[in-house]
Amino acid sequence: MQTASTGQPGARRANSVRKWRTRISALVLTLSTTCAVLVGIATPATAIPNTTDAFYIPPAGYESSEPGTILRARPITPAALQLIPMRVRAWQLLYRTTDSNGDPYAAVTTLLMGDHGRPATAVLSFDSMIDAIAPNCMPSQVLRTGAPWLEFGGNGGPITLSTTASETAMIAAGLAQGWVVSVPDLGGVENRFLTPREPGYVALDGVRAAQNFAELGPIGVDTPALFWGYSGGGIATAWAAEVQPSYAPELNVAGMAIGAPVPDFAAAIMNGNGSPVAGLVAVGVAALRQDSPEMAGLLDRVVTDEGQRLLAGAAASCTPQNLVSFAFRDFDSLLTEPLHQIMSAPVTQRVLAERALGESAPTAPLYVYNAIDDELSTIASADQLVDQYCAAGTSVTYRRDLIPSVISTHTFEWGLGAPGAFAWLKDRATDTGWPPIGCDIQTVSTPVSPAALSTLGPDYTGGLLAAILGHR
Repeated sequence: MQTASTGQPGARRANSVRKWRTRISALVLTLSTTCAVLVGIATPATAIPNTTDAFYIPPAGYESSEPGTILRARPITPAALQLIPMRVRAWQLLYRTTDSNGDPYAAVTTLLMGDHGRPATAVLSFDSMIDAIAPNCMPSQVLRTGAPWLEFGGNGGPITLSTTASETAMIAAGLAQGWVVSVPDLGGVENRFLTPREPGYVALDGVRAAQNFAELGPIGVDTPALFWGYSGGGIATAWAAEVQPSYAPELNVAGMAIGAPVPDFAAAIMNGNGSPVAGLVAVGVAALRQDSPEMAGLLDRVVTDEGQRLLAGAAASCTPQNLVSFAFRDFDSLLTEPLHQIMSAPVTQRVLAERALGESAPTAPLYVYNAIDDELSTIASADQLVDQYCAAGTSVTYRRDLIPSVISTHTFEWGLGAPGAFAWLKDRATDTGWPPIGCDIQTVSTPVSPAALSTLGPDYTGGLLAAILGHR
């Protein structure tokens, strides 16, 4: 092999690549710094319901309707990556659901269906890892054509790209199977996050609403229902699994795929502090503050003025912005008392205990996947949750994933663990008698399994192209 000198074309190309890498690195650093500053000076605000669009306001008397009742519907043009229109049929439904206290509540789901010319073979509730409480970050906002990636002048930072946008290929993979995909706003019309039980009700009632929506064609209670979510979406799917036997026993739930459900919030907060994913801790704290007046009182007492401004920015921003703004942030610098002391306070302990999974055992088959080195959804807490389910008789396929990462294993597992989960869901949709009762627990690297690799071309790449170009 000939080695190029600095005067040869190959060397010039190499030098050019190095220069561009340097420029891109400088640009990323500049953007990160700018975004952090913009959030730091953002006008203090808390997340509020979307009152600028009357579609989200439930009609008077809706409380008397049954869960899953459609209150309002509209067709939309959906977008992949918040950018490219998708040639699929899509609607948004406002429907009646239930809040964490068991009271009537309302939520919106975005329904998508490929134009295959045949009835849907399953309904997939894709529980997006929203991890936000700002209205503009919700799936019903970003799946509509025209949602911007950047927007200046708001209460949050300028990056308005959402996590749902990054999950478009997963949604499209479901569409390619001939499934109806329901993407609910898991926090309901008040955009909550980490609220106990509620996101499970919202996801289940989103499937009920899909079954009640005549535009989709014949979808009945016998049509297999599937649920899938990771991180914040995994928390929602786990709640759906736990409450489904008593709340929606009529649903034919063929399987639920739960990724990194963060069973131990205390460990997630402590491990996330000062890490690349500290932004997830920030929005989690902002969500707890919104949910609990007691928690809000504690935070008002111990958070500095700078911390109050940053929390306001976190509440008004989507996940990508928060990851940039809070990367490696040590929250002790924003507190008047040490973080570990606040975590041990009775109020904090009570609020976190209310949100602990494991209240009841699911009856639907589960696929649980969690990276062994996950810094937020610790493997010890995931192991314990699965052990609880298995001891109670739940059928669980559990994959303790070996995922190398030098940045954030939690983030890497989101993408690398998904193909295995999707392959399992496909099997569940076509064979509701599988798997047998019992638990299958393995420590493996799922991305390199044959089942996972088989989904990448036809399901992810092919599914996304079909959604953009049309399924016919």
